[in-house]
This record gives sequence, structure tokens and C-alpha cells, in this order.
Amino acid sequence: MKIGIIGRGFVGSAVEFGFSPNVGCDADVKVYDKDKSKSTHSLSEVINESDFIFVSVPTPSNKDGSINLRIIYDVFEEISSKIMRGDNIFLLRSTVTPGTTRKIQEKFHHLNIVFNPEFLTERSAKFDFINQSRFILGGKEDDVDKVSELFKWRFGTTIPIIKTNYETAELIKYMNNCFFATKVSFLNEMYQIADKCG
Repeated sequence: MKIGIIGRGFVGSAVEFGFSPNVGCDADVKVYDKDKSKSTHSLSEVINESDFIFVSVPTPSNKDGSINLRIIYDVFEEISSKIMRGDNIFLLRSTVTPGTTRKIQEKFHHLNIVFNPEFLTERSAKFDFINQSRFILGGKEDDVDKVSELFKWRFGTTIPIIKTNYETAELIKYMNNCFFATKVSFLNEMYQIADKCG
């Protein structure tokens, strides 16, 4: 299996680790990052010599709290200008608002894009990636089925794979983020109460 990774932050590094010989996987992994010190291959090599490409780039907040999608669009513009095949699949892992991936797919209609949210904590991202409780895949049915086979090949058939459309997959990611933040806030309140109670 030929795996490509675009973006070697903690998310991309976790994917790289998850498909490495360190954990008993024999995938051929190529990595590209804008920061040349983090890259092992060129962007052209990654996108044209890989069957599945994980795109893990930042979506920073704008001053008004909205998501800045410039990096994602820039990456897909670059991919679009260098792609020389049409059978591979790009797995977008960045947090985006519902409807974003569909717009990207419509703009870059010659690419095959699946939204595959990550549920990793920065401190234990590598462990989290190889111990996932479920996989969420949003996109066109044929593409989603192919990515499903990739995860079955790598992780076996016991981990649930939820296949859905772009918007539902994107909302699942937001819902999980919000629920986690709610739990943290609630536990902080309980800590303060416990502290006052001695």
C-alpha cells in the first residue's frame, strides 16, 4: 500500500507512525511538508506515487472566530497543478465547517476527496491513531468504500467504519470537539466545587 502525507505536524506524524514498520505495517510512506526540514519527498512524489494521501494542514481562526481555509485551498491548488493521475484519493483531516469539503470537491472536481476527521490529542497522537474507536468517512460512495478497505487492511475489521456524506462527517468532528470542551468545562467547575468543599 502506498501512503502519502501532506503536513507533518502532530496529525501527519501520527499517520506516518501508524503506517510505519515500527507498528508492524509495511506501507510505502511518503511525506511532504512546506517546512523542508520536515519533508522526506517532494509534493509531486507524494501525490503521484501514493494511492491514499492524508492532507493534515492547519485551519487557524480569523479574528472574528471563523475558520481560515486559505491553507487548505492553497494546498489543493498546488496539488491540482501537479497531479498526473486520477485514481488516488485525498483524505482531508483538517477541522472544517459542514459544507466545506463539498465546495473543495466541486472546485477541484478532477480530484477524489474524502473527509476523514481525526480524533487525536496532541500529547498522545501516535497512540491515539493506532487505537481508534471508529473511523468516520464522508464523501462519494466509491471513494469512501476504497478508504474503508484501506483501514480494514491496516487495522482489521473490528473497528467500526461510519460511511456518510461530507456534511455529516464534518459535523461529527465539530460535535466531538464541542462535547470534549463541554466535559473539560464541567470538570473544571466540579474541581472548584470540590476545592471549596475541602
